[in-house]
Amino acid sequence: MAKHLLSLHDINKLPTDGYIIFPISMSRITNAQSAEQCYKTIQFLETKMSLPGVDGVFLYTNGLYYNNDEPALKVRKKTNQQMMDHKNSLLKLVNKNKKYVPQSMHFIPWDYVVLNAPDFPDFLARLKKTFTIDVVFASLVREDLKERKETEANIAFLFEEIAINHIIRQRLVDFPKTLVKQDKFRLFVYPGEYMKSDLYQWKMKLLPQKQTKENNNNPFYASQYNLDKKIIYNFDELMKEV
Repeated sequence: MAKHLLSLHDINKLPTDGYIIFPISMSRITNAQSAEQCYKTIQFLETKMSLPGVDGVFLYTNGLYYNNDEPALKVRKKTNQQMMDHKNSLLKLVNKNKKYVPQSMHFIPWDYVVLNAPDFPDFLARLKKTFTIDVVFASLVREDLKERKETEANIAFLFEEIAINHIIRQRLVDFPKTLVKQDKFRLFVYPGEYMKSDLYQWKMKLLPQKQTKENNNNPFYASQYNLDKKIIYNFDELMKEV
């Protein structure tokens, strides 16, 4: 995959009537994505909002961690406690400062999307099949593993993540609504880079695309905001040859 120069930029203003999606990594839930850091992120994003009307979805990736070799009961106990501690700590900060609407913050486990998105099994099957026949996709999946070993469990972890990301961006699953009325946008906010295999699946249309550059009313239909670098990535604008 050849890289080209692209002028990346921050978001000046966020629209109203939509969702900020915070994928919470269980390995970062006590550091880079702790309740305190999430509250600071909310404060930062507020400076980009001109009108109220945004709900936050804290999507806990707990379900992904069953894709490993640890006993299921041990994983369940650990991740359940992490999620409850994180949610309670964040709501404590919200209620203490009395600035934001607690009901506009939705705390959702990974399996909520799995159970409420009819396309999930099909998308997962497509990715698994593509991995066996597309050498470029397979190499990018392996690259996205980073320091993790190339095991069936770790690869399944990435397939689920790609499928869920696509489902949410494409608005193929509904979320609870408080301030949101018409669900006009969904923006992923994460302290890190996008996955190269996720970009590749978008470029090559490995998964069906309902919301596209030509046919959508969601400005972030194929985007991710890098909280660390304060830049927005749009997959259609990224100047990469795939």
